Amino acid sequence: MKMKRQSSSRRDRKDDKDRISDLPDCVLLHIMKFMDTKDAVRTCILSKRWRDLWKCLTNLTFDSSDFRRVANFRKFVSRVLSCRDGSISLLNLDFMHHRCIEPKFLNRVMRYAVLHNVQQLTIHINLYYRFDFEFRPFIFSCSSLTFLELDISCCDPSMIELPKSLQLPALQSLLLGFVTFIASDNDCAEPFSACNMLKSLVLRDCFLHHDAKFLRISNANLSSLTLNSFFDSFFEVVACKIVLSTPNLSSLTIVDYFNLQLSSTCNLSLLKEVDIDTCAHNLVFIKWLQVLANVKIMTFAFNTLKIILDDISNPGSIRSQPPCFVRLETLKMKMTPSLRISDEEVKRIVEYLLQNSSLDRAEKDWMLAKHLVSLLIEKERRSGSRSNQIDEAELIDCAESAVRRVRYRFIRSVEGRVRGICEFLWVLGKRVISVELRLWAELPNSLPLAAVKSLLLDHV
Repeated sequence: MKMKRQSSSRRDRKDDKDRISDLPDCVLLHIMKFMDTKDAVRTCILSKRWRDLWKCLTNLTFDSSDFRRVANFRKFVSRVLSCRDGSISLLNLDFMHHRCIEPKFLNRVMRYAVLHNVQQLTIHINLYYRFDFEFRPFIFSCSSLTFLELDISCCDPSMIELPKSLQLPALQSLLLGFVTFIASDNDCAEPFSACNMLKSLVLRDCFLHHDAKFLRISNANLSSLTLNSFFDSFFEVVACKIVLSTPNLSSLTIVDYFNLQLSSTCNLSLLKEVDIDTCAHNLVFIKWLQVLANVKIMTFAFNTLKIILDDISNPGSIRSQPPCFVRLETLKMKMTPSLRISDEEVKRIVEYLLQNSSLDRAEKDWMLAKHLVSLLIEKERRSGSRSNQIDEAELIDCAESAVRRVRYRFIRSVEGRVRGICEFLWVLGKRVISVELRLWAELPNSLPLAAVKSLLLDHV
């Protein structure tokens, strides 16, 4: 009996073998790719099969917050880089150092990445309280790099001066934070013209050196651009000048509070989306719009709306005329829950912005109606009634289809609040040809969104 139990036990152990370790190296390395490098290295203690496997990793993630002491973090990174199989290319390196970093340590990490043909590189570092930092731009001449995110926190941005020209022929996506651009020729900084594959560019809290009068963003392939808080020099509130030479630009986001001066050498004929959040003077803002007149979808944040509203509400202000938006299809407005703008004020803003556009009255009214539908959806979602939550785009599509079907004259006078637009959609579903929107303060329980949607779908 005892022999039988021992035989059964041996059989169970045999059936309970380590199936994961029997997987091929490529499969195990693929699994380890989703682990933090610290945990991936720890697998070396599992068995002889795992002892050297981590040395073949192509994705490395180093984060100083995973270590109690900076010295331990440095020792770990140095150990991994020295022991890793140098014959294998490095696909992705994420390096986050949240405490003050030693220049030699950072330069060693960047040099290792470049020498091992890194493709995607993310560097977030802290340089506060360091005034002797020497940044060696190894990464800005890396021929294999396709993605680069360099975000720096420091007291003096002049410590991170970029080369006059970035020699990154394979780069497709670039994010730069807290760096300084220096002039090349004619008092102009033009760092991106040699990045022939660049499609996406994000500039955040960047600076112009005192020898540069303006920044030219020149790139024939660039399609997406974000400009977030630009400075003419070290934290001086001076209007920074940026010139766009980006004929294929389709998306532009501007977050600026220092009267950024924007111009373009081309008409940006492919521009699809523009998102603006600014407290700049309205005259500066209108000049932006003149550059961006070919946009299809335009979005304004609450700060931007307040700037426009304050200007058009001031009889003594000097107003510039908005451009003619020849391709505009959608005008969106982002509202802040605690700070609201009334529907009447929204109407005034829309009329001001579209006064010179090629849209006829019906199209302008419908654009405003769609915005009021957005307000309706937002209010319903905040009410907490999950049963009435429906997709905003779906509701608007239903309304547009209904308008085409009944050949409705659109809205004759948009004076109602969200209750008014709700009633408009309700009666439109019943094919009422004409309706006068009325001013009601609150939504009634008798008009749930699901019912509005149902009515519209029944009549389109």
